[in-house]
Amino acid sequence: MFRIKNPIRQKYHPSLMKKLPFLMALLVWLWASPAFGYEYQLYKNGENFGIVVFPKTQLSEELDQYIQSLLLEPVESGEAVMRSGSKGENETYMMPLEVQKKYSIEKFMVIQVLTRSRMMIGIFDPEWGLTLPSSIFGFDEMKKNIPKTLDIFRGNNKRKEIHWKGKSKSNSGLKSRWTEISGR
Repeated sequence: MFRIKNPIRQKYHPSLMKKLPFLMALLVWLWASPAFGYEYQLYKNGENFGIVVFPKTQLSEELDQYIQSLLLEPVESGEAVMRSGSKGENETYMMPLEVQKKYSIEKFMVIQVLTRSRMMIGIFDPEWGLTLPSSIFGFDEMKKNIPKTLDIFRGNNKRKEIHWKGKSKSNSGLKSRWTEISGR
């Protein structure tokens, strides 16, 4: 009697099929491992607003300079963690909660750099939670949206004035000076 081999059954080697659950578990463990995580770069301004960029390895010099031109200074970098919004909605990588508290940052943007010219931007606000639009922005579009978002964070005080007092070089007494800080 002739025996016909089932082509589907013979497609995979039996010893591989026995190891498949182990290989799948190993793959999941490696994927979730911190060694395969992202590094972030945190920027902060004097108004306690922040921008978190991840992965740090994709942070271009152009993006770094642009963020700093908006008076946001790099303050910390490290291993990004997966977090959800204040209302438990949405999830993305960002700085750990301890770092956020350390710098008293309540409102911030999260920029995920996909390529040099493609980014996704999320917004974290305690009132709104974490907003993660699915839109992908180019660098020029992102440059238009960041100042607008900073103005939204400011609320009714679109341009925050800071009163500086210090000694003038031309005058030995104290001299007041008003400086306007804006995201433009």
